[in-house]
Amino acid sequence: MISLATRRIVFFVLSPLFASCGAQQNIAPAGSATVKQGFATPSVPPSAPKAAFAESRYEFGEVISGSVVEHDFALVNQGAAPMMIQQVSMTPPLLVTQMPHAVAPGAQGRIHFKLDTADLDGKFEGTILVSLNDPAQPQTRLAFSGRVIPPIELTPRSAFFVAGQRGLGNRTSIEIVNHESEPLRIKSVQHSVERFTTQLETMKPGQRYRLTLALKPEGPGGRAASPVVISTSSKRMPVLNVGANTCLYERVHTFPDIVEFGKLRASDAGSVAMTLMIHQEGGTDFKVHLSTDIPGLSLKSERAPKGDQYQAEVTLNLQKIPVGPIKGSIFIDTNDARFPRVTVPVNGQIVER
Repeated sequence: MISLATRRIVFFVLSPLFASCGAQQNIAPAGSATVKQGFATPSVPPSAPKAAFAESRYEFGEVISGSVVEHDFALVNQGAAPMMIQQVSMTPPLLVTQMPHAVAPGAQGRIHFKLDTADLDGKFEGTILVSLNDPAQPQTRLAFSGRVIPPIELTPRSAFFVAGQRGLGNRTSIEIVNHESEPLRIKSVQHSVERFTTQLETMKPGQRYRLTLALKPEGPGGRAASPVVISTSSKRMPVLNVGANTCLYERVHTFPDIVEFGKLRASDAGSVAMTLMIHQEGGTDFKVHLSTDIPGLSLKSERAPKGDQYQAEVTLNLQKIPVGPIKGSIFIDTNDARFPRVTVPVNGQIVER
């Protein structure tokens, strides 16, 4: 993911002696007037400056987190008057480290940018806005982009997500990819063994490993989030913490397994509806009857064509439900001999306004 810092824009007003610093700066040349940006004027004087950038986008490709990326954007003044660089704004953590204040007619100036990727992860899309005294092009937008990867990458995702039916279980895998120059060794994989087991395979020694999580078919039911701790030989990333999000459901189950209305204003409660799916795995003649102990809760269900599931609409009746907490259950009576009744908790709160 890209750092939250990329959601802000840092502005620099530049002087002939530009000071590079990570903090926000506003430095105006002595005696300079405030520059107002706007649309290009209809007619350009023949003695005006004329800006031409050699490129408007720089793609730095793929780099390891912690690398410093640097690049020059070349600006040529094709006009007959000096080109003044009046202001530059950029997406953090991009920084300007060197640039001219003015570019003479026919000359070229270079704006040097630096990007420290230590706090970045994933795709980086940086924007640079350069404000000039060119009446035909008062502002130029440049792009600075690429992908930042960790020294050790977990792919296709950085956590396990797996669900399976009791008696059958399920499995899923992630790969551990080494982007460092030194070979990687996996020292150990540690986790609770109550719900699942893991198996490590070497795909390419020192470079790529596959870790498979197998959900136990007869383990504890329901959802759980457990840590998997991987110890490595990497000095930069000696420990990899991977989340294991598992769910072992019964032959008859619902989604979601809890109906959460949250906090509702009394005026809005009547317009809120929740959908509850009721499944019988492998069923063909599944039948249910729904009831509830919550006054003002309405239930309406429809059977799927295959006969293996129902879709229920859960709504609140504003005239019957009082202001205050909503707490109770939906009871699902079925024709499944092993699961004759399934109970779904219902929570929420109705407030005055």
